Amino acid sequence: MANVRNLHDIIARFKTNWRGYIRQYHLLLILTALAATADMVSTIYIMLVYGPEAEWHPTIRLLSTIFGPVFGPMAGKLWQLAVVVALTVYLRFWARYIFVTVAFIYTWAAWYNIWGRLIYYPFILELLDSLPF
Repeated sequence: MANVRNLHDIIARFKTNWRGYIRQYHLLLILTALAATADMVSTIYIMLVYGPEAEWHPTIRLLSTIFGPVFGPMAGKLWQLAVVVALTVYLRFWARYIFVTVAFIYTWAAWYNIWGRLIYYPFILELLDSLPF
């Protein structure tokens, strides 16, 4: 019965931490949603141009293979945002750090999809060609 008690504790923690969550973190939620939207739109663009094989994230690539280059990234990003919200509700003390980190990663991913791949990809290929093996 230890697992049942733990499940009840988890549900109780979610209920307790949910009170006032939206009011306290609404700006960080908006910032993260905007960064996620930029990443999603840039991922859709990349997939329409290069196909799902161009995606590095295995779940997004799989969902894009199943649902297509538009609905796959949308489903994947919605799932990621749901996980971020659940994680920040459960670990509310760390929510600010999680939101800032996730928003930074999403923003960097959007930048990489549009401009970064033009910078990094040729450099990486050149570096791999120069390796002795």
